[in-house]
Amino acid sequence: MNLADGYTKKVAIVGAGISGSLTAWHLQQLGCEIHIYEPDEHKKSCSFTAAGMLAPMAELESANDHIYQLGMHSIALWPQIIAALGGNIFHRDNGTLVVCHRQDEGVFNQLLSTLKNKLGGNFSQQCEVVHSQSLERELKPLGTSLLLQNEAQVDAHQALNALHQSLKSNSHWHARKADKLSAYKVNDETFDWVFDCRGLAAKHDINGLHGVRGEVITVHAPQVNIERMVRVMHPRYRIYIVPRENQKYMIGATEIQSDDTGPMSVRSTLELLSAAFSVHSGFAEARILGLDTNVRPATLDHQPVIDHQAGLTRINGLYRHGYLLAPAVVAKALQELGFNTQQHLMQAEYENCI
Repeated sequence: MNLADGYTKKVAIVGAGISGSLTAWHLQQLGCEIHIYEPDEHKKSCSFTAAGMLAPMAELESANDHIYQLGMHSIALWPQIIAALGGNIFHRDNGTLVVCHRQDEGVFNQLLSTLKNKLGGNFSQQCEVVHSQSLERELKPLGTSLLLQNEAQVDAHQALNALHQSLKSNSHWHARKADKLSAYKVNDETFDWVFDCRGLAAKHDINGLHGVRGEVITVHAPQVNIERMVRVMHPRYRIYIVPRENQKYMIGATEIQSDDTGPMSVRSTLELLSAAFSVHSGFAEARILGLDTNVRPATLDHQPVIDHQAGLTRINGLYRHGYLLAPAVVAKALQELGFNTQQHLMQAEYENCI
């Protein structure tokens, strides 16, 4: 199957979350005529709710090596994508600090053992056990910590906005729902190929696709100065604290087993904020900027879906790993159709050197 041969292709992408937007943007750069169908004009999709953590090692606690390898590939791709988009996207690659309270050291040690087993000889290159936590001096005194050295983050809003700006300027953006979607056709219009990137809206077309709820609180905390992403280990859940520009922080839970799309509960709000306060008292005076929830599409085995049929490709099931997996998954899907996505990325990476 080679879509890249021959004349300029007219391609439809249904859904402009991170996977659909990256698919459309790559094909736009490769010279295709792009039509995007996205009814969400109020930025309520799960891709806008995401914290943008690029954390393949932390995910090894529950994920397999396939997710890890895709994640490491995406970490390498993100700086090239950002450069090609103009570079005005917040990106930081100084790692993740995993911490725990002393009563939760058992959970921490379980993660440590899992990473040692799964990473094998690479553990010492990717991770550093920190017995005296001095990397983030403002954090309250805790037990042994773990630095996941090569993990990174990208500002999800800035990345998706930059992709959408490029697409709206150079492609056909249809701010309406694709009521009819099939091979070669969207809403009775014919295309050379159709990409279905609808996320959970495609659950009737992908066996086992279901929703996993995500919740995140955004705060402005002038009294907090944390440079790295922080994961707080706990027997029931994993809390993350993600620093952004201008002392803004995103606080969330990595997974909540629910497909509820309603507002955040009082319990969740208290648990997330209490966890943040437990590692830094400065969060007590923080101002809450947003309480956001959404439901991410997941498969039964939590593996991403790339499904090619004649005239139709489905990319879905990125679970809570949207920004971690999307660059690598989209590149793989397009490569299988004959496209070389590295062509324009390498040009952007070296254009300032010419």
